[in-house]
Amino acid sequence: MSIAREERFLISRDPARMPGLGIESAMLAECLEEAHRHSFKSVFGNPSFGFSETTLDFLYSLPGIQAVWFWDIDLKNIDALYTLSSLEYFGVHDKRPAIDFSRFPALKDMIWSHKPKDAGVSKLKNLQLLHVWHYRPKSKSFTDLQLPDTLNELQIIWANPTSLDGLKPIASLRRLEIHRCRNLASLALIPQLFPQLEQLIISGCGRVSSIEGTQIALQLPFLKHAFVQDSVVLSR
Repeated sequence: MSIAREERFLISRDPARMPGLGIESAMLAECLEEAHRHSFKSVFGNPSFGFSETTLDFLYSLPGIQAVWFWDIDLKNIDALYTLSSLEYFGVHDKRPAIDFSRFPALKDMIWSHKPKDAGVSKLKNLQLLHVWHYRPKSKSFTDLQLPDTLNELQIIWANPTSLDGLKPIASLRRLEIHRCRNLASLALIPQLFPQLEQLIISGCGRVSSIEGTQIALQLPFLKHAFVQDSVVLSR
């Protein structure tokens, strides 16, 4: 995501997503006016870009917002999110209250900093892309991870399970990435869980070998590219 000041306001530009307006606390009213004036559908905030709010109450005045991205923040109240009935893209870091994601049925893309009390993710029947950060249950198992069966892309980053046991099978999944999961010792269940995979990327999982990656790649008939640890193990 490229962020630059355009005249008075911070704007994010990403060819894959709609333009976003930066929310700056020192000029909050002006930002909200700008959002209405130019019909922005995406907003973002970060302390280094002037965002210091502890709530998302300003969203009450922006009910048409379709994408939110707030990071490195500490929120005390997120209730205004629930007024965004058309929300399609979600990304809010984990220093926040728990969220019932079932109240966002239009979600398509989600960057999820996992909290144990979050709920409703498995009910998101339009969700296609999910990045899960910091899934670290005491059980060190994926058994309680909520996943919908509609995903095309799944990324798992900084999780603590030792195997993929407990993950929900997803026939529609085309891209799987697993990063920095240092306890993970085996990829053996991937062909069973995600038989339609086309892209597989594993990095920073020190107990997994590129040799096993090659073995797994040969069991996935639709796979086009596989990168495991420091090696390309398949490219078609």
